[in-house]
Parts: sequence; C-alpha cells; structure tokens
Amino acid sequence: MQTIKPGLTTLSDALVIAFAEVGIVQDVEQRPLDDCFGAVLRRDVIAKVAVPSVDNSAMDGYALRFADLANMTGAIDVVGSSMAGHPFEGTLPKGKAIRIATGAAIPNGADCVIIQENVSANENETIIEIRDDVIARTQLAQNIRRAGEDIKQGTVVLSSGRVLRPQDIAIAAGQGRGTLAVARPLSVAVFSTGDELAKPGDPLPPGGIYDSNRFAMIGMLRNIGCKVTDLGLLTDDFDVLHDALDNAAKTHDVIMTSGGVSVGRADLLKPVVDQLGEIHAWKLAIKPGKPLMRGKIGSCLILGLPGNPVSVLVAGLLFAMPLLRHMMGADRAQTVPVRMPVRAGFDFKRGTGRREWLRARLVQNEDGAFEAIAFNSTSSGMLSSMVWADGLIEIPEDCGQVVVGDEVVYLPLRGLQ
Repeated sequence: MQTIKPGLTTLSDALVIAFAEVGIVQDVEQRPLDDCFGAVLRRDVIAKVAVPSVDNSAMDGYALRFADLANMTGAIDVVGSSMAGHPFEGTLPKGKAIRIATGAAIPNGADCVIIQENVSANENETIIEIRDDVIARTQLAQNIRRAGEDIKQGTVVLSSGRVLRPQDIAIAAGQGRGTLAVARPLSVAVFSTGDELAKPGDPLPPGGIYDSNRFAMIGMLRNIGCKVTDLGLLTDDFDVLHDALDNAAKTHDVIMTSGGVSVGRADLLKPVVDQLGEIHAWKLAIKPGKPLMRGKIGSCLILGLPGNPVSVLVAGLLFAMPLLRHMMGADRAQTVPVRMPVRAGFDFKRGTGRREWLRARLVQNEDGAFEAIAFNSTSSGMLSSMVWADGLIEIPEDCGQVVVGDEVVYLPLRGLQ
C-alpha cells in the first residue's frame, strides 16, 4: 500500500477542510427565469399550485361513467366536449359520453376515458360505438391523471443549493415563478505568470510559448457562472505581482492564477501572498496538480493553480470549481464530480503514492461493451491529451497497477463541467 508523503494533503481532505474554512457568499439576487440556467438556487421553491391542477385526461378519447359501461350497447350520444383550457360545463348525463382531449379536465360525473382508437364515431362525432371487448377491458379511472399526481401544493419542488438545469427552470415556470433567488456571481480576477509566456496573437519570442492556461481558467469560471476580470499576463517580478494581487483583492471575491506556485526561484506567488495575507493550504497528493495553493488576502480567496496546462484543468475541475460552487451556496452533492465504474482497456503501473487521474475516453470493445482507454502519456504538459479525452480515470493512492479488465472509476469531463 502506498503512503502519502509528509506535507501532502489528499484531495478529499483538502476539499473537506476548504469547505469548512471558506464561507458562503451571502449575497442573493432575484433573476428572471431565462437568466437562471447554471445559477445556484438560494431559496427553496414551494409549489403554489398542484400539478395537474385538476383531474385530466392522459389521452385523446371519450369520457364516460364507468358504472354505465356494462349497460352500453349500440349507439352512444356524445353530448359535449372538454378541450385543454376549455372544460365541459355541467355534469355528464348517465349513459352519455364527452369528447375529451389530452390534458383536458375530466367532466363532473366522468370517471374513465376510452381512447379514440378504440371507439367508432360518426362523421361529426356526435354518436359513438364501443366494442364489447373494449368495454370489458376498461377499468375505473383509466387514462385519468389525478390532481396533484405530479406535484402537490405546498411541497418543495426545488431545494436551495441546486445548480439549476433546464428541467429545474421548467418546473419553476410551471409554478408561475417569473424570477428565482439565486447566488450572485462571484467576481474572479484571473492572470497568468511567466516571462516565457506570450499573448495569443502576438509574435512568439525565441523560447517562448503562448499562454493557454488563462483561457482554460476563464472558460471554467464562466461555465459555472462567475464574473471574470482578465488581468492578462504578469511578469515574474515580486513588486508587479504584489501590486496586482493587492489591488485585485480589494475588489474581487476570488483571485485565480496559473503558475508561480512551485518552489523555483521564479515562483513568486507564494512569498507575495505570504506578505499580503496568509496561505492555508499548499501541495496536494494528486497527479497532475500537486503544487496547488489556497490562501487569503483580506476577504479575498486566493487560488494558485499549477503552471502545466493539464494540471490547470485537472486541479481546476476537481478542486477549484467545487470550492467556488460551494462559495455560491451549492449543495455538496452538486459540487462532487460524477463518477461511474467502467472496465479498463489498458494496463498501467505507477508508484507515486498520490491520487492520479489519467486522461481517458470510452470505446466499445468487440463484445459491444464500453471500456476506458488511457492516453499514451501521463505528461502534464500535453494539452492535446485533454482535447483527445472525454473523461478521466481515477487511480486511488493505494493502487499500484491496473490491468485490462479491472474495474476503474471514470469521471466524464462533461460531468466535471
């Protein structure tokens, strides 16, 4: 069994500690429904109306009295209709029928609906006939949806802490809600550090690389509804970093950076945060993403992600985004990545003693079953591997090897987002 090296924290422990130490931003705003997709709900939605509001028909057909069916032979008079939004007024007379549409209110006195395919009608649908075998199969309350069958008035239809999906917005709309109380977007300042970095669109200097990490961070943040301020590229200079962090911390909830969090001579973020505020966590027992810093300047959360592009995405999706969703009041279950068991279609050996994530995708084997295959490199500098992948394979700290056919844990990238 692999042991965690001293000074390293497991991802699960780091999240538990961070959730306990980082408070929830209390600001709540009323937002129109069509602007709530992906937002975090901050107040329960209570059903003001039952759904359905009245007993209604599940099918197009004819509403009748069940007790009358045994004596119905030959022609049956259709004495009215009930359409959605236009109910039949009055009471269904004995021995008669009402034409009814899907979703229309069940007329008073009716207690079953026979679908139109099982009924013969004259041209203007004023007279119908029902075969004996259809009558014999008909049951009381057949094809009737009861009032409150879907939602009972007074029940909680959406709980605070939910990250709102299209179906959640739809159910709120079905309750007549025009707005919802949701978390205010977190304001996040983003920058990258590194003298070797160049801005996309500019000429690439000798030995330089284009900055991609900042765009990965901005994409992740906007995907969970944060308001992003792009501070661009900052040089590896103590005073430049000091002034940038000092100013941004006064006007933002969070500062997120890429690079400068390791222990090299040019890694200045840690000493800058040490001087301006305090560091609460540093170095996780994960691969990729080990040099990950969490700190605070005043009331502003500081998140220092690694400099390698794969590490930025993995640490961001598995640690930073769940923590920020927590700050917006999301329920813990809404921040935890989706995990599913799959069969391994690869062999893998390691000995890091850290929880490791392999870039992976699902493919169908010869038997038609899905299995995961891993990218052919574990380098955290190969951004193309994250484009190739559709998920991550999670290798626990105490797992020394994986062989073809083993059950492994798969995290879809879509679920992480």
